[in-house]
Amino acid sequence: MCLKTKEGTATKKNVPLTLEIHEELPGYWEKAELKVPGAGAELVIDYYNKRIKVVEFTGIFEALSGNLEVLAEAEEMGKIIVYTSPKKGNEVRTCGYVEEGIIRGYHSGKDCHIFSNYPENSRGISLQKEKEDQILKNCLRKKRETGKKRQKKGSSRKIEIWRQQKEKICLPEGYILRPAVQADASAMAALYRQGFQLYPAPLHMENYLLETMDSNVFYLLVEKRGEIVSLASAEMNPENASAEMTDCLTVPSERGKGLMKELIKALEEELSERNFLSSYTLCRASSPGINSAFASLGYTCTGRLVNNCRIGKGFEDMNIWSKLLKQTP
Repeated sequence: MCLKTKEGTATKKNVPLTLEIHEELPGYWEKAELKVPGAGAELVIDYYNKRIKVVEFTGIFEALSGNLEVLAEAEEMGKIIVYTSPKKGNEVRTCGYVEEGIIRGYHSGKDCHIFSNYPENSRGISLQKEKEDQILKNCLRKKRETGKKRQKKGSSRKIEIWRQQKEKICLPEGYILRPAVQADASAMAALYRQGFQLYPAPLHMENYLLETMDSNVFYLLVEKRGEIVSLASAEMNPENASAEMTDCLTVPSERGKGLMKELIKALEEELSERNFLSSYTLCRASSPGINSAFASLGYTCTGRLVNNCRIGKGFEDMNIWSKLLKQTP
């Protein structure tokens, strides 16, 4: 989505580097290209979440590292995140970055490693680590127990086909699952406002939802008696054939009915039909329900991003869950 475009070269706050701003969402982020001698990087300067994300870089990372720190200080950013391939990981690590996780299949079926650095030291300290570790432990235990029960049923092809058919979309009576349309934007924005005091993206803005619907974000929702009670989206990256499962919300009175699980399954089916290779999510590490949903659907927890974004009442840790939808050749 592009709400506004700036062309040319921008020097921000007397920072001695060159930035070309390509897109921006005022008050939230700018997408920019950083250019330094011997290297370059595609960035998201995320003002709302006080972080800089390096989406991709070329050249020697050491040439970028110092400039990223200068930029982070100038823009008062507490975290720098770098997405990179395994072969570039050591370059990033030797510059003082810590690996926080992996997204399986992120780059056209190949893994993406995520490294972080914390110019603001307190930002790198998880305040709920023990609680979040226990939530994850419980999710993984349930996943193993479910797997054992399935094995007892037998492994013949007929049983496997039957199981897969049973796992097709199955909502309680009176509930309808469908794609969101533009006429839903107002009601969706209202639900997101009620559900999240803070959120990494402006889902409370109807115009934002309309813009993203026209780009690479596919929204699905569940209705009961004509009212939206649960919704989620897939933020698609066609170039990498991967998608992020995100914007998950179920109204409190409808939780515990498996609605989110059905939405995720339906999003996976849509992605598979579009020949996407993988999906992943960054979900709140402190939320048992959403972590359990992804664990039960065959996702693997591949890391945790500490104080990654503003959600709920402040900065929170996010667990990474990844899944390959198709095997690459």
